[in-house]
Amino acid sequence: MNERDLRTLLVRATEDRPAGIDLMPSITPRPRRVLVPSLAALGAAALVTVIVTALPASQTSAQAQVAAALHTTSGESFRIHVQSGGRTWDGAFDPVRRVGVIAEAGDPSETRFVGDLMYQKPAGASKWEELPRVDERLRNAPPTAALVKLAPQDPQAALERLRAATDVREDGPASGPGWSGRRFAFTLTDGSGSGSGSGDAEFRSPALSGQVDVDDEGRVRRLEFDFPKDNHRLVMDIAGFGTPVTVTAPPPGEVVPGPVDASGGAKGEPAPDLKGRDAKPAAGKS
Repeated sequence: MNERDLRTLLVRATEDRPAGIDLMPSITPRPRRVLVPSLAALGAAALVTVIVTALPASQTSAQAQVAAALHTTSGESFRIHVQSGGRTWDGAFDPVRRVGVIAEAGDPSETRFVGDLMYQKPAGASKWEELPRVDERLRNAPPTAALVKLAPQDPQAALERLRAATDVREDGPASGPGWSGRRFAFTLTDGSGSGSGSGDAEFRSPALSGQVDVDDEGRVRRLEFDFPKDNHRLVMDIAGFGTPVTVTAPPPGEVVPGPVDASGGAKGEPAPDLKGRDAKPAAGKS
């Protein structure tokens, strides 16, 4: 039975119904809804996409990448090799456990880092000198002075001072043994109101420029910068990520206190110069 036959039966069965009542109104198909996106919205989205794609990496982005790399690097142990003024140092650090060790090549002296303390044993000495870690002593020093002093003495702390760099920009590709990544140029400046200990003036500089290389895994691989007072460059290479680092404090009977003066050095000892060595050259060293 079709719709027409059904209507006929209903009309005959209800011939006395009130006028104007339709027991089976015609079924009007609902129009299909068609979604038409807003041309204005599409245009705005396309414009944003074009702008974002066309813009080069900003200085803020470069600074964020370096900051992220410093954070990543501080999360695992590593080996370090430092070259400065014809001298070299090798060491190992575990930032998480806050331990480390560094020694100059060809020199029996050694420096150990355990927590907030450092232990120095000069060549030929029978006792270790216990001192507050260099970074603790330079907490209020100007950024450039701190970086210059820390780089050859406490490389792990030197990396942390790079967080103060505000002028950071991408500077092309970088690579080394077993890694590739990006190079970033930076400028570190001394802000007004920085600490001014008696030893800071010698190291203070309006600005210090350098480069930091970050590998594809987001870890710092190399730090280079020029000393502000001479034609001298420090290069710090980082490798061996994840290698266990075991460092302990010397036995108490072999440790003597190393008093610290206002310049951040041990009392009675010559202050370190820009190359990380004593102002008075050690015997047998050029």
